[in-house]
Parts: sequence; structure tokens; C-alpha cells
Amino acid sequence: MSTERMTRQPMRIIKANEIKKYYSMQMAIDAMHRAFSLLSSKDSFVPVRFVTKLPSGKLLMLFKPAYVENDNRISVKILTQREKSCILGIPVIQGLVMVVDSVTGEILSIMDGEYITALRTGAASGLATRFFARQDSEVLALFGCGAQGITQLEAVLCEREIKKVFVFDKNKNRANRLIEEMQEKTKAELVFSRDTSVLSDADIICTATNSTNPLFRREEVKNGVHINAIGSFQPHMKELDPFLFREAKIYFDQRESCLRESGDFIKPLSDGLLTEKQIIGEIGDYCLNKIPGRESEDEITIFKSVGVAIQDYAVATDIYNFALNEGFGVELNLFD
Repeated sequence: MSTERMTRQPMRIIKANEIKKYYSMQMAIDAMHRAFSLLSSKDSFVPVRFVTKLPSGKLLMLFKPAYVENDNRISVKILTQREKSCILGIPVIQGLVMVVDSVTGEILSIMDGEYITALRTGAASGLATRFFARQDSEVLALFGCGAQGITQLEAVLCEREIKKVFVFDKNKNRANRLIEEMQEKTKAELVFSRDTSVLSDADIICTATNSTNPLFRREEVKNGVHINAIGSFQPHMKELDPFLFREAKIYFDQRESCLRESGDFIKPLSDGLLTEKQIIGEIGDYCLNKIPGRESEDEITIFKSVGVAIQDYAVATDIYNFALNEGFGVELNLFD
């Protein structure tokens, strides 16, 4: 048996601003194709996420691991989420992602988890837009102007030639900040609105809110619309009118999680407003050519995502490999 001492691999620390500088939304969307393919093909191991609250109930903690044997890599995301949204400008959601060598157990990288969460969530909607939105889509309606809203907009702009965006948010100042930031990055016209009647013009709708009631009615949207719904990730949350489901083709990021966690689907399923016929499958099944996509211009398509750890894995390992090649991030020999 060899007694030669192995040298530990250095840990690479990667900041959010480095990810934003070197890693594009388009790269993240492509990473989502791999992520969902790995998930639906069963080539990944994604344990049930561990979620707990402090006894006070004011802080939620989430631990989300994922493993791909062929890569010899593990990712672990640790997030905290506060009950209140305004504490000295500190984000509601904070966290980090670790990339681990599954053979040696070494922690290879620690990187910002807040931006990765927003990035991969937006990228998932970008992939769904690529697959299911009509090719001639020009008008987007965006509900929610937080960090998730920004990446939803960025992702859709990557996949379709959007000319106009209706921006919805309870907080007009927050909406205006998004408009000001994004107007410099796109030629599309960005307009603040609280009038859901404009949805009759929308080809794509993205919902990224904490709403507990539907944001709009079925009769306000046109046939042929594609909807990316990412906000309702707990049973008490609702963004969508359940009457949409009678006419829609529905795609999930992960079927089991969506039906267990999303308030948009739990009650409609038990009430009979949603049937198995409307649930076409997981987006990963479409990546693997196992299920149909849009088959007519008049179909309503819905992509529902509650978030899956394999998304964090795909983006984080991609960023880590890219950082090694491009030389960004800071190496730290923590255990010397």
C-alpha cells in the first residue's frame, strides 16, 4: 500500500460579481438542459431537501444536495430565508453553494448561493420558453420585480425577440428600479402596469411572486400564451387561476415536488380542476424527446417550477469548471 501523502486540492471561493461577469444567462440556460435531462433520466441522485424553521418561525433554513456519479461531484446548497423582507437592506434569501469531490470528499468550491438561485431559476424559465413559447412571441408580462424577476426577464430575452414588457409589482419603486436597470440592456419597451387587461396582448407571462391569490383570470389571457410560473413553492401560495388548467398543457421541473409543494396545484387536483391529462410531464422528459411539446399556435402551455437541487448542481459545477479554465475566483488552502 502506498504511503505517499496526497496534497489537498485548494478550495476556490467565487463571488456573485465574478459569476455575473464571466458566466452568462445563455450558459445557464444550456446548463438547465443538462440538469433536467439528468433528473428525468435518473442519472442523478437528488435526495429530498431538508427544510426546518427556528422555534420562533422567523427564519427558514434549507439544505439541498445533489450528486452525479459520472462527474464525481456533489453540490450542496444552504439557504436561509427570513420572514420579513426589510432588515437594513439585507436580502430575504441568503446562502451559498458548495461543490464537493465525491471520491475524496474535498470541498472544491464555495460560491454565492443567492445569485445562483436567481440565475438557475431564471434559466429554467428560459429553457421552457425555448421549448414551449411560440416562435413569434413579442410581448412579455412579468409579475414580480425582485431578484427572481430580473433573471426571468433576462432569460426570456435570451430566447425570444421581445419588443414590449409589461412589468407588474405591488411596489412601484421596485418595478421602476428593474425597468431602469434592464432598459440599458434591451431594446424592448418596458412599461409599469397594474392593469391586467393588457395580458390579452402577452405572448409569454412570467410569475415570480409570493402571492397567495391568483394574479390574473383565465379570461384575461389569450390562447397560445406560454406561462412560466416559479413563485408558488409552498402549499399556501397561489399565482395561477385554476381554470387555466382545463385548457393548458402543463410541464413541471419535477412532478412529485410540484404536486406536493405548490399551492397552485394541490387543491385544483383534489377538486378535479386539474387532471392527469393536462400534466404532460417533466421538462427533462421533453429534453429526452419522451413527450410532446407545443403542437399548435393556440395551445396554452404552462411551465411550473418549485426548484430542484440538480439545477444548483448543474450551474455550480459549470461555474467551477469555467473558473478553473478562466482563472477567476480566489484559491484558499483552508486546511493548511
